[in-house]
Amino acid sequence: MNYQEMTDDDIDLAVSEIVFGKTLGRRTNYTFDKAGFVFTGSGHSFTPLDNENVVFTPKIKPTSSWADAGPIIQENGINLMASKVVDSAGLKEWEAMSYEGNCHHWGELNPLRAAMIVFLMMKGGE
Repeated sequence: MNYQEMTDDDIDLAVSEIVFGKTLGRRTNYTFDKAGFVFTGSGHSFTPLDNENVVFTPKIKPTSSWADAGPIIQENGINLMASKVVDSAGLKEWEAMSYEGNCHHWGELNPLRAAMIVFLMMKGGE
């Protein structure tokens, strides 16, 4: 899987599906917006009438929230490290790897995105 081509929302959704154990047929931990209406799952499943026009969003946002990503990073032994400064403003590229070192990703400006990519790799992506 090419994680570089995935948006942060795509990564958030993939991580959410692993964390919450949801399949495509059951959306209890997701919200969806159809024609301006937002429906939120609350422990029961439902099937939208028109799947093509439904936008699914994850309940957690681990690529942008340390509160969401922190437990995933800690529980899965993911290490984060600034690998190099990429510009004069001090922006850094981040590197993430699993504790065992069998999954490794680098070159992200967002450390949480790097960590979530490693999490997806650990769970069977690459």
